[in-house]
Parts: sequence; structure tokens; C-alpha cells
Amino acid sequence: MVDISPRMVELARARGVDAHVGDVQHLALADEEFDCAVAAWMLFHLPDIDAGLAELARVLQPGGRLVASTNSAEHLEELRDIAGTAAWKRVFTRENGVEVVGRHFDDVERRDADGWVTIDDDEVVRGFIASLDGETCPAVPPYSLPIRSRRASSVFVGTKR
Repeated sequence: MVDISPRMVELARARGVDAHVGDVQHLALADEEFDCAVAAWMLFHLPDIDAGLAELARVLQPGGRLVASTNSAEHLEELRDIAGTAAWKRVFTRENGVEVVGRHFDDVERRDADGWVTIDDDEVVRGFIASLDGETCPAVPPYSLPIRSRRASSVFVGTKR
């Protein structure tokens, strides 16, 4: 496992995972070393998503698969409405995922996993909004609990050319 977060690597190692700190945009791995790579809810954080996808393609064997997950632009929209300007720009979403992954992989499939969540705790709402803002929780408009919010995530599977 490779993660840019030392803390995530530490937690993975505590569970017996062979984990290393690294940047997916510059992987210290050999060409065609793996038959599968997983990018779980992280590609949208990359400053250069194409550099990250090119690196993932480089380390995969011909016919290898990338499994990448992300959210829809509508994911948790009801919570994002409360967050207002704290919500970050979405550069890799369900809506553009086939096109983005398809720039580096063939036969890109999309599978959706949708549902609803009910939030009945103010701390969960504040924590979510703070996670969007980065460090502090901005002032939020009035809202009423419980909040029912749509969960809309997708998994993309692309095959290396």
C-alpha cells in the first residue's frame, strides 16, 4: 500500500499491511509490477490527476486493472448545501470518471452504489463541514435534524492498454 499520509501508513502497518509513504504522482515502483491497483476516494485530491493515472498505468502489467472509487457531484448534496462555500472543487466524479480514467485505461466500467444516510447528530454535521473546509468549521446556516442525505458513489474499473 502507498499513501501520502504518514499516519495512514502507520495505521496500515499496525494491521500487518506492507505500507509505504509515497505520492501516486511519482511512485517509487518498477514498471509493470502489479496486476491490480486500487485508488479509493483519493484521485480527486491530486493536483495533477493525469500524472497519478499515468503512474498507476505504468506500474500495472498489460491487461492489469485499476479500481478507482469516487463520489457523484450529488453525493451528500443536502450536507453540502449546509456547507456552502466550504465544499471543494470536484475534479474526479461519477459524472466524468469514465472520461478521466479512459484517458489512461481501456474498457472503463462504472458501477454505482447509491442509498441514503440519516444524520441526527450536530457533531457529525460540524465534522463533515470542517472536513470540507480543511481546518476549521465555518459558520453554518440553521438546519434541522435529522438530515436525510443521498449517498452516491461509483467504482470504475479500467484495463491497462
